[in-house]
Amino acid sequence: MENCNITKFDLNFTKTLLVAGVNTRPIVRSAKNLGLQVIAIDCFEDQYISKHTDALFMTGERSKISKPKEFFHLALEALDSYNPDVVILSSGMENCPEKVEKLGKRIKIAGNKPSQLEICRNERRLFDIADNLEIPHPKTKQIENKDEALENAREIGFPLLIKPSRGGGGIGIKLVENEAELINRWKNLSLDRDRNVSYLQEFINGRNASASVLSTGSRAKCLTVNEQIIGEKKLDVPRRFGYCGNVIPLSEEDNTISKLKEYSESICEELELLGSNGVDFVVKDKPYLVEVNPRLQNTMDLVELSLGINLLEEHFKSFSGEIVESPPLLQCSAKLIVYARKTLKVPDLTSFQDAVDIPKPKSFIKKGMPICSVLKTGHKREKVVEKAYELAKKIQRRVYGSPEPSS
Repeated sequence: MENCNITKFDLNFTKTLLVAGVNTRPIVRSAKNLGLQVIAIDCFEDQYISKHTDALFMTGERSKISKPKEFFHLALEALDSYNPDVVILSSGMENCPEKVEKLGKRIKIAGNKPSQLEICRNERRLFDIADNLEIPHPKTKQIENKDEALENAREIGFPLLIKPSRGGGGIGIKLVENEAELINRWKNLSLDRDRNVSYLQEFINGRNASASVLSTGSRAKCLTVNEQIIGEKKLDVPRRFGYCGNVIPLSEEDNTISKLKEYSESICEELELLGSNGVDFVVKDKPYLVEVNPRLQNTMDLVELSLGINLLEEHFKSFSGEIVESPPLLQCSAKLIVYARKTLKVPDLTSFQDAVDIPKPKSFIKKGMPICSVLKTGHKREKVVEKAYELAKKIQRRVYGSPEPSS
């Protein structure tokens, strides 16, 4: 029986919040602004959460992204030690609905039901729903062996993507140009260990976009439409489809923005999602649905900065049926993630005023892992983006000791 999701929520009766995810800093910051005590379970021991959490559990070294089972093990430990009132599960946790269900038997979770998480992670079921709503999406086939992969690849056509059934941040996504490359990729493919399932997906070479949506279970409201920055070489991301940040707003034609809002609201309402959720798209001749993230998203900083709201507070309110009505865009905002191009000992970066997710000085960061993030705001979108890249470059110069070019 699913008993983990909250249908009614009163922030006045909440004193202590447990947050678990790959990077909890944005949620921790919003929670502290609401006056809550915060216990965090995190991969990255950045300086903000080290100073501002009431208790901090680390899943392991900063040099690796830990497995979800470590988060849930630490969550149970945190429950026993601190008895929080409610838990929020952020990035990475939606990939394990069965563990969410077990955790929900111990504590209230301000999030979606395990069955909803399962649908969002099952692209075949998700796209069946999208078809019923007449929302375009890439051709996608579930595969379990090499013969299936070859047969479905011929149907979809090259180039195409191989995608793991569970993941995030672009990890495990591979571009395949032909059958020979598909066979070669198959040998090294990271398939889901539990279900031995992966996907082939039509490659649509367009602009990456996302929508930040608030949902009550019956009604959804798109707050912002955002550009997603994927595979940016200037930021030294090690993967072609690696997540590098966002810009609010997305610069597109009004009719495209309208469609992105319409599609994101429709899919969230159909799935009866609760709270803050994200919907990813790729825009070419039209918007194509890529995935639904049934949780608070990595755009949280930017949504709050651009709209002047506390998104965590709005997330909680939505469980009681309240949605903030179309807040105006107060300013543009950009977030960039700076990755390590080699294994390094990071210098003190606290002098960079608009840098966040900053590790402790002399921390070791392995090649390909995030060093820190950059946040910039302003009234002119192009200028905001320009300033964000300028700051990222300054941080790289400080880290590497010289203005060497990105590899």
